[in-house]
Amino acid sequence: MGIERELKFSIEAHTARQLLDHPILSLLAAPPVTQELATQYFDTPDARLAAAGMVLRLRRAAAGRVMTVKSTPLGGEGQGPADAFSHARGEWEWRAAPATLEDAVEVHALADADLQRALQDTPLGRLGLELHELRRSLRPVFGTVFARTAWTVDWAGSQIELALDRGACTAVQAGQALSAPLAEFEMELLSGQWPHCWDLAWALTQDLALTLSPVNKAQRAAALATGKGVQALPEPPSLDSATPVGKAAQIWVSTAAAQLAVWAELIGNSDTARAVHQFRVVLRRLRTALRWLASYADVRSVRWFTGELRWAMQIAGAVRDTDVWLDLLVAQTETRLHLHIEARRVRLRAALQAYLHSPRFARLLLALGRWAEGWGSRKSDAGTRGGARRRGHRGQEAALAQLAKHAIRQDHRRWRKAWAASQDVLQLAVQGVHLTAKGAGKLHALRIQSKRLRLSLERLGHALPDAEAGELHPLRQKAEGLQTHLGDWHDAQRLLLEGSEQGWLGPDQAESLTARVVQSLTRAWEAGKG
Repeated sequence: MGIERELKFSIEAHTARQLLDHPILSLLAAPPVTQELATQYFDTPDARLAAAGMVLRLRRAAAGRVMTVKSTPLGGEGQGPADAFSHARGEWEWRAAPATLEDAVEVHALADADLQRALQDTPLGRLGLELHELRRSLRPVFGTVFARTAWTVDWAGSQIELALDRGACTAVQAGQALSAPLAEFEMELLSGQWPHCWDLAWALTQDLALTLSPVNKAQRAAALATGKGVQALPEPPSLDSATPVGKAAQIWVSTAAAQLAVWAELIGNSDTARAVHQFRVVLRRLRTALRWLASYADVRSVRWFTGELRWAMQIAGAVRDTDVWLDLLVAQTETRLHLHIEARRVRLRAALQAYLHSPRFARLLLALGRWAEGWGSRKSDAGTRGGARRRGHRGQEAALAQLAKHAIRQDHRRWRKAWAASQDVLQLAVQGVHLTAKGAGKLHALRIQSKRLRLSLERLGHALPDAEAGELHPLRQKAEGLQTHLGDWHDAQRLLLEGSEQGWLGPDQAESLTARVVQSLTRAWEAGKG
């Protein structure tokens, strides 16, 4: 068995052209080798191989056929979010027997000798199928056809293969042949040290928009076959209170980075508001996790990530605002305000897509992926830092319960302060008193603190003792209610102000938005007092 370890990147056509002329490849790499490859993936009708984390693949090239079994992930355990970008898999590969005359019409026919070898020498045998049963049940489910250009680079003493794959994923759905474009760049460690792959990728992303991706070719082809499209990773399950902080950080950061990669791809492939919204949700969760981890991590790293995430949040937030405003104006599609916001949305969305296809965003994803991997492999000296020492933390090995208590206590204290400062403002606003800029600022601060408290309680509340977690449930509901209703107020109020200043709101529109503002503030008051 070999161990395949690689990084995968999605790549645009213009970036692929730039890659071909990059100095690292033209000066340091061996001459490239190009070949045409066609691959077919097999599974049973009940997807038994996929459920067991295995892949059975037959690849055809000019040199012959190659059969491969991959076990993902290693060790037979479920691949966690921490492994989202480091595609480490057990791999069994051999030259497949030539197709017989009987099978000549089926280019990807499986020979009995190869199936027997797979049952004997790979995890495929764990399925408990005999040769004749496996032969009868296996069928092609999807495939890929692509041209591969590959280079070998000696980077700091490690041998690394770089491969640019361009072609298509193929599948059959309801008797109809389907295809989707495929463009992928991958970096596989042949020998040497794994961190050198990250270093080489970082060097390339100084110039190229190589977007780290958690999705491999088989997953893309499978998504085409199912018709569901590429899916973002779900939120990680609740972690035990005894989970080391370093492990929790690894899971949080890697999950968020993988989600960002997929939502960024979906933003580029569709014009729906949902992808932008989900992209921002992940950014917000990641920024919150950075606040929690600040005492356990290098200050410069946290500062750099904070700045980059703020930049991404501002660009995506501007698009999200126009999506929300258009939704508020859905019944008035012919107004000047609606047309103005539509035009703004087009401009802002173009700016967002330019950012998501830039080396800057590529570097952010790459840095997050490497940072997440590092949390699981290093010991922290954070226990010697002032903040961690004062709270008695033992660095990254401290139990998650310690982080949870501190973060929730801190967010709760700030939320109470914001609520106390906003009660009079809310009460007067509900009674019809006009909000001053200072009053609006207090409500905005309460909205932000409610959002932070809700996120802390959602992700960290389970790490507290059962009694404490139970007591915090009503607080979480209150914070969620305030966040929701103050968010509605904030969106409607900003649209009302902009439309009024430009003179683009008719009397009915102004009245409708004003009523929404008052209704949202009333509900926020009720949620906060409840």
